[in-house]
Amino acid sequence: MKPITFDSFIRAALIVLAIVLVVLAVDYLSVVLVPFFVAWFLAYLVFPVVEFFQYKVRLHYRVLAIIATLLLIGGIITGVVMLIMPSVTDDFQRFVKIVDNYLRHKSYDNQVEQFIAKYFSHTSVSKLLHDGQFIDLFKTIMPRMISFLQHTAGLIISIFSWGIAALYFFFILYDYERISQSFHAMVPRRYARFTAQLTTDLKNGMNAYFRGQFIISLCVGILFCIGFTIINFPLAIPMGLLIGMLSFIPYLHALGLIPALLLCILKSAETGQNFWLVAAGCAAVFIIVQIIQDAVLTPKIMGKAIGLPPYLILLSLSVWGYLLGIIGMIIALPLTTLIVSYYKRYIVKSEE
Repeated sequence: MKPITFDSFIRAALIVLAIVLVVLAVDYLSVVLVPFFVAWFLAYLVFPVVEFFQYKVRLHYRVLAIIATLLLIGGIITGVVMLIMPSVTDDFQRFVKIVDNYLRHKSYDNQVEQFIAKYFSHTSVSKLLHDGQFIDLFKTIMPRMISFLQHTAGLIISIFSWGIAALYFFFILYDYERISQSFHAMVPRRYARFTAQLTTDLKNGMNAYFRGQFIISLCVGILFCIGFTIINFPLAIPMGLLIGMLSFIPYLHALGLIPALLLCILKSAETGQNFWLVAAGCAAVFIIVQIIQDAVLTPKIMGKAIGLPPYLILLSLSVWGYLLGIIGMIIALPLTTLIVSYYKRYIVKSEE
């Protein structure tokens, strides 16, 4: 072990300080950087298709390959929508009927008329102006109006940012190889070989992970569609597809419980069934699919794709999810695979 000198201590301190400053800068600029990284992530997923069109189909111009890729993706989405549209239309009409019946029983029209008569009659307005309550009302309303305007401005900025993200997406796809090469050129020469190997291993791990996770989310969506159809649940197909898309990020499909609870209430109002029985049927679908996913799909598909045993898959998802939230759950398995691989390659080998 090398002795710690003053120079090595200062060098380490500067490295730690640089890392802290980078983290703080990223956090401060997150509003700007998040659309860029989302665009980069989508470009990373789509780029193999662009390569296929450019080099296999021989569309020699990158712009034509990008346009062909976007048309293919749009065509697939359109085909899926057209395939499920009849079922979705029937379910949606049923949903509208449930809501309409529910609102009719609540007699909201009378409540609106009573509200207008109580608060907006000529006498009430005159009294409000002459009793000096107008200033108090103005003081109460103005902060809310300012807050509303701020949120509106934030929404406009967000829309603008995601519009910029679409431009990022296009330009990253257009110059993908050049950007990757420039990244490698920034690495010092003595670390170039290790960095290239690390990048290749990470890319292979990410590719295997996304392939496996796509298959899992597809299977989960199909299982939910089947389960919801069996229990005659409102919007069975759309709900199943929504939960399947959410499950691309591990355990994020739990967010589907929120609209599912609303649909349980509406189904109970429509059919007169006990709400808890409807909710129990919905919960049974969630529990059964979750068991199938954790006990069969994830160990078989993901374990084969990335080479990790089931217990380590669940442990890595728990640890990285706790440390970094949703982002941690996305990168958990590729990073764990990389760490295990490098541990076996360097640490175990050095001990031997």
